[in-house]
Amino acid sequence: MTWMEPPDYVAEYYVARFDEKSFIMLEGATDRALWDEYMDRNFCSLYPTKVGEGKDTIIEALTSSWLRGLPGFAGIVDADYWLISQADELGTDNLLYDNCCPDMELMLLSSPTLKKVLRNNFYKCDVEQIHDFAEKLINEAQCLAAEFGYFRLFNHLEEDRGLKFKDINLFEVIDTNKLKLDRELVASKLTGDKPGLTSEELLQQVDNLREKYPPDNIQLCRGHDVVSIMAIIMPVLFQAEFGDEMPQSMNERDLSRNLRTAYEYGYFRDTSLFDCIQEWESANAPYKILKPDI
Repeated sequence: MTWMEPPDYVAEYYVARFDEKSFIMLEGATDRALWDEYMDRNFCSLYPTKVGEGKDTIIEALTSSWLRGLPGFAGIVDADYWLISQADELGTDNLLYDNCCPDMELMLLSSPTLKKVLRNNFYKCDVEQIHDFAEKLINEAQCLAAEFGYFRLFNHLEEDRGLKFKDINLFEVIDTNKLKLDRELVASKLTGDKPGLTSEELLQQVDNLREKYPPDNIQLCRGHDVVSIMAIIMPVLFQAEFGDEMPQSMNERDLSRNLRTAYEYGYFRDTSLFDCIQEWESANAPYKILKPDI
């Protein structure tokens, strides 16, 4: 048998055990930046995976011969399309996730956080009108993200297709005046260099998915798509709501950062992820993850 050097996370786990801490793997640095505020560093060690690894590395660690079944070890992930496809990975021991929202960004947007962000950025506007604007913004962005999400879902279910989404600029495929996704253009961009799949065939596959999964399902969306679309359509919706140009721009990066910063512990307590973590703590005493009530 060939000897293999254990991955970095194995050593980090034993450091946490030496310090009598639980060891929690996260999908990346932005997750750590958010969860660090709610997780007790006196009893919990956070390990963000490297860029491009994410869930795959966490599942590998949870099921590996090095760490499988060892105490005080868990991973927190975005379930993404695993929720729709009911993926076997969701049954992995010590895997923690929100069973309603597919990722962190959508969990933030399912709270009053956006209203708080917009109140503080557009403080000269009427508060109730800002709150109405926030609701419209989220609803329109999620509808567009769900339409785009059908293409992502197809790619998730048909992994061998290998469709490339990173080259698609959402600004180019969304009509900001009609608030409509150009599905034909999306299909054309995704199938341009893919032999064996025409844009017409892809559109038919997407239509089939729409019949199976209603478009009002938040689990069709990817959170970063929703945030990106919100930044794209926000000036148009602001003009329609307030009759004036938006006083300051807010790009996707600014909006994403503002949402993470404005998120509150009280909002987190209302999520199924919070319940999932509490259940893990009860089953894995004395290991802890969360800070005492803030």
